Amino acid sequence: MKAKELLINTIRIIGDVIFVNLAFLLAFKLRFTGGIPSQNYNAFLNIIPYVSIFSVLLFQMYNLYSNQLKRRIDEVFYTFIPATFIIVLFTGTVTYLTHSLAFPRSVYLISFPTLFVTMVVWRYLTIALERLISEKEEIIIVGRGENTAKLIKNIVSTMHKSYNIKDVIIDDLDYLKDLDHVEFNLYTDFNNLEEKLMGMDADIVFVASNLNEAEKKDAFYAALEKNWEVSLVPEFYEIMLSGSRLEQIGEMPVFEIVPPHNSIGFFFKRLTDIILASIGLLLSLPLTLPASIAIKLESRGPLFFTQERVSRMGEEFDVYKFRTMVNNAEENTGPVLAKKNDSRVTKIGKILRKTRIDEIPQLINVLKGDMSIVGPRPERPHFVGQFEKEIPHYKYRHFIKTGITGLAQVYGFYDTDAEDKLRMDLLYANKRSFVFDLKILLETLKVIFMGHKAN
Repeated sequence: MKAKELLINTIRIIGDVIFVNLAFLLAFKLRFTGGIPSQNYNAFLNIIPYVSIFSVLLFQMYNLYSNQLKRRIDEVFYTFIPATFIIVLFTGTVTYLTHSLAFPRSVYLISFPTLFVTMVVWRYLTIALERLISEKEEIIIVGRGENTAKLIKNIVSTMHKSYNIKDVIIDDLDYLKDLDHVEFNLYTDFNNLEEKLMGMDADIVFVASNLNEAEKKDAFYAALEKNWEVSLVPEFYEIMLSGSRLEQIGEMPVFEIVPPHNSIGFFFKRLTDIILASIGLLLSLPLTLPASIAIKLESRGPLFFTQERVSRMGEEFDVYKFRTMVNNAEENTGPVLAKKNDSRVTKIGKILRKTRIDEIPQLINVLKGDMSIVGPRPERPHFVGQFEKEIPHYKYRHFIKTGITGLAQVYGFYDTDAEDKLRMDLLYANKRSFVFDLKILLETLKVIFMGHKAN
């Protein structure tokens, strides 16, 4: 880690511990305007170590100790909505388990807004500090085809405060016709690529899509020689390599790749799914009951919408969702992918989709064993057949059971294409674990509030 990043993260962690506890102390002050009684103050002091450690671990799970300049600034705001709720809930649990009953319930209610405002303000101050002491990193992008242009557009639109694109080596300038407003040096010749890169100066080289093995080696060797960082847009087989284990055959190191469906972790994942789905159905009753009434009052038709989807190893099942469209919406059109501002969606349906309440009935699918809580989103057979023809590796996402939420849903956007979602689905299949699932669930709580994210 770079020295400046280490310094900023040290400041963040120390500040997080201080301001989380100050927010609770402020809540006590607002509750006891005449002075905090000693028994209440002692109850607060007893839980400080637990709350401090938990808060830092939670913020780490939410990637709040990574370079914040490489994220959308509004994500910090949205992250602290579920993070604040979880910390307050954890605090209540700790006070119960440690018998610190002098921690009044009214303080919990007051602490939610005080904690949220305090942490958001503190975080934006650290981001301002990060911008003040950090310099933009100079980058080179090497790649072929439309995906390389897509990478450049993503950097220009979301990473412009962290990266400055200095040089681009691409096979066809027509891919960049929408980027006339961005200034960088352009090259289309891939001959002697290593030598060409050695003559450039940068901090990072991005190795994008569709380069052959020789060109990738040239880029990596040049980066190694120049002491550059390398960011790789992985091909599908490279994603499979990311889940490999280092083994040894005699004196020779080898990578061992175990197909995702051969994992021994399925039993524990299934047990976790049953527990979480049961709890989720009970806790969601205050949301699902009013939603059910609203759906029936607004339009004629069934309460639930069932649709055939594809899960693990190509098995088909009926997925349950609250109906958000007019009845028989595809009667005249046939299968159509959902899109923004779909005229078939009802007024109540828009609210249910935006808040993801329409997805809650899928917890029934989880209990039945059709789906998992976390996994690639199940797609309709019609589109699975279509994607398998267009994207040769698409079938590999069905090595594992599909889920209500997944990596593509929390890190993708509404209009992320099928190929990029597939990359994230395969990455999840190779990296999945209890901690990874927990991280995705935490991110899902944040995504609920973010309209630009994927459905």
